[in-house]
Amino acid sequence: MAALPPNTRPGDAFTDARSCKEWLSGLPLTNIPQAQQVALEGLRELNRGTMAGLERLKCLELLRDKIAFLQGEQRSRYFGKTLPLSHNDHAAWSTGRSLLEDMESGYRQCLTVAEIEQGELARHAALVTQRIVRYLGTQMMFHAMVYRRFDPALWQRLHGVFAEAERAHRLDDRVKDSLESDDGTSSVHEAYVQVVLEQAAYLSEMTAPQMDFLGALLKAWSRKVRVFADPPAEGEHGATFPLVVDLAKSIGARPLHADDRQATHRVLDVEGLSRSIRRRIKALQAGEEPANLGLPAEANALDTLVQLQRLHKLWCEGAPPRPPARIPEEKSAGLAFGLPEIHFFITGGVAFEQPDKSRELTRQEKDDLAVFGKVTERTQQLRVADFNFTLENWGVVDEMLGAWRLQRPQTASKGVAIGRVLAMRLGEGGNFFLGMVRALVQETDGRIVISVALFPGKPAPVAVRAADSRNRTAGSQWVQGFRLPALERLAIPASLVVPSGIASRGRGVEVWDGGAKESTVYEVLERGTDFDRVTVF
Repeated sequence: MAALPPNTRPGDAFTDARSCKEWLSGLPLTNIPQAQQVALEGLRELNRGTMAGLERLKCLELLRDKIAFLQGEQRSRYFGKTLPLSHNDHAAWSTGRSLLEDMESGYRQCLTVAEIEQGELARHAALVTQRIVRYLGTQMMFHAMVYRRFDPALWQRLHGVFAEAERAHRLDDRVKDSLESDDGTSSVHEAYVQVVLEQAAYLSEMTAPQMDFLGALLKAWSRKVRVFADPPAEGEHGATFPLVVDLAKSIGARPLHADDRQATHRVLDVEGLSRSIRRRIKALQAGEEPANLGLPAEANALDTLVQLQRLHKLWCEGAPPRPPARIPEEKSAGLAFGLPEIHFFITGGVAFEQPDKSRELTRQEKDDLAVFGKVTERTQQLRVADFNFTLENWGVVDEMLGAWRLQRPQTASKGVAIGRVLAMRLGEGGNFFLGMVRALVQETDGRIVISVALFPGKPAPVAVRAADSRNRTAGSQWVQGFRLPALERLAIPASLVVPSGIASRGRGVEVWDGGAKESTVYEVLERGTDFDRVTVF
């Protein structure tokens, strides 16, 4: 790290809130990574020191605002990136994680002093507790940004803080929260609900824009949910509560039969949340625009209807546990990523060419025709080698209802992300099937495991383009796509898999079938990060 400015060296750090404010103003904001490291050192010095309780809290509040700014500036280094991260991006993420951990530690020190001394600092116990809950939730979300598992001890700490606030009757005390609340106020209760609902949304299956939508939604809606030790309506015998936390366990919320409720369980009353989501689902199905339904701006980048339906199922319907996976006989699977590469392998190594144009032959091809009357196999292989396409062998972890979990090999050269299209082949001579990365987990030891959902039917390679030339990203050029057959016995319609940006509901798409034939997109079945799967008529 470069030398630090004289007024920002840890040894010259602040001794009270006034000097802390001056110290923070000297952070090198033209070099965000350096500023983060300086802030981290200053925070750690504060946590090691013996500053008076109220002054410590004031310093932490000043640091909180500055660290939030720095984290925001670094966010694009790791959020929404393919995995694995580069060395520098992983280092940026690690520094950010350390800042969050040390902020939690600092506020915990304040809470300890408040509980022991019962002095002026004790009047701020609700605020301090709310900050601890926020930082625990932010640590969990910080791991979700890179699909990394977090230590289950975070759940223990979160439940413990909530239980203590419950005993002290400060769950609903209003505190200032300009960073993570729409109206500038919050409470321990609201912060806790937001963390629990975030983690109940299966973040390992969500893209970065979907996580942003989730966060914006919960800022506005988390206070619609109440947590009860004794819910006012127990429900009928044998009823299931959609979300229940167990304060004695290192896990998040799960569905629970009412008859199984114990003293350590806390029930989330999600009826108000359910009404809000159902009302908007109904309006979207009727053709209303998200902007007219009081939804956050982040909804504009998503298929909002699909996202709300998914969240309602996870939060409000008591989704049953997923069936157990089986260990298949196949130990590895060949994967190709991206439509151009997939097209190449499914066609048996044939280079894609514009179907309505004749390509000019290379000099070697012309020489082959002159000498042999055909293009030799050696010349074809040399041309194919120019594409540098590779089929990667991933380890098979398990399989469940057509979804496969695969482990990325250390020799892999391609990154992975939620929503990417791929082709998967089991065995050397097996058929390729199309699918997408549905979920992504980075284990604590660095291993990357993806869940692949396969699309039904054997794919047939085709050339596609938008029917409206204004929607063509490369003029009138044809690009690689696939046709998937209808499976009438399973009531699955025929579909097309095309690059993102080509197909939208009601718009035309052209497929080359001895000539350009236009169809109209009827429904978008899957919207990935680099493809769409659609039905046409």
